[in-house]
Amino acid sequence: MPKTAKELSAQAVKYLPDGTHALGGVKGFYLRKNGSASYYLLRYLFNGTRKDFTIGSYSSLSLAQAKVLARKARELVESGVDPIINRQQAREQKALEKQKQLQQALFSTIAENWMQDRVKADYWVNNKRGESRARSLLTTYAYPTLGKKEINKITAEDIRDCIAQLWQEHTETAKKLKSLLRKIFQWAIALKIRTDKENPADMSNSLGILMESLQNKKRSKENHSACAVNELPDLMKAVHHHFSFSAKAFEFAILTASRSKAVRLAQWKEFDLEKGIWVIPVEHDKIKAPNRDRTIFLSKQALQLLQVLPRLSGSEYVFPAQHGGALSTMALTMFLRGLHEKKFAEDGTGWIDPIKTEKTGQPCIITVHGTARATFRTWAKDDELGNNRKFDQEAVELCLLHSKNDAYNGAYDRAKLEKERRFVMDCWGKYCYSRLNK
Repeated sequence: MPKTAKELSAQAVKYLPDGTHALGGVKGFYLRKNGSASYYLLRYLFNGTRKDFTIGSYSSLSLAQAKVLARKARELVESGVDPIINRQQAREQKALEKQKQLQQALFSTIAENWMQDRVKADYWVNNKRGESRARSLLTTYAYPTLGKKEINKITAEDIRDCIAQLWQEHTETAKKLKSLLRKIFQWAIALKIRTDKENPADMSNSLGILMESLQNKKRSKENHSACAVNELPDLMKAVHHHFSFSAKAFEFAILTASRSKAVRLAQWKEFDLEKGIWVIPVEHDKIKAPNRDRTIFLSKQALQLLQVLPRLSGSEYVFPAQHGGALSTMALTMFLRGLHEKKFAEDGTGWIDPIKTEKTGQPCIITVHGTARATFRTWAKDDELGNNRKFDQEAVELCLLHSKNDAYNGAYDRAKLEKERRFVMDCWGKYCYSRLNK
């Protein structure tokens, strides 16, 4: 075992010549001096073998600092631990921890954590397929290109590369994926998991510029097929004599000119039948703006439908499925399809959109969305019926829950036009049922 040499001062060490010198103070403490390559070391015997343990560079450690480290290494030797192996194990552990941190920062990991956070918060409680659809989008389109990338290294270019092809072939799916990615990055930024505060999946940032060249390549959006205004009362007459919840949901969607999602997921707690209003919750609305007015004023006909509607025990939904949960996304469409097939068997035409059919040259069966929304909007400004002069068109837009279209998105105009909206909906309800008893 090496003996403890005379302890040298920092000044004395400074002027030592090239070579290996015992520094004293700690048994086996040496300096191997060779110009700029000088370094401290500890010499010791371990299991009969002499070893040199490098402590650190002479240029980066003072003599006092090196001596402290040498003393700790000597204590390891005396306790039966080889400092060289100990350092190697510490480095391996550090590498494992770094790899673990890296794994935790991967986009796929963050995305799954985001999913679990929403599951715990019951975010999809009213949308049973919401979680599976989100996971399907991520697994199919995002994970193959983004999954193994660190979330802090993902750029707008990466998002563009992920969605560009899909954007050209299936634009609506690409939009849903982009929206999903934007929410995940927002969450990561809010939790400071992602240090860059610019959301790479936000079209208002760099992504919008990168996607600009693809905007004109996406397929033009087709209007939903809608029932002709003059045929609407006959359609409502046919619907009214069906008593399934799907039929009543379809009928109610038309009476309120509402989107099918809000109707399918409607719960009794959203309604005040005495005041004749239905307040759609933000999670059921297409537009998620927090201060947006989502009040639907119910006509006499809509109220009557609700008042005679049977309530399924144990279900909170106004139009429940057989198991008590919400109607599926296809429930209203399937009902309308059956209605069309029945009429087609009778007259060879069925329920079709005459204008769109003429344009395309092929039968276009009416849709739930088109009939509930477009037919209502067309009726409200029909000049043959005189409605273009009868109704305030801004109130009509508000009946559809369309935001004010101005440079400030209606920030300075807070008039709800309740009286006029009630008038519009009452007239619409009367028109819908105008042939009910004929």
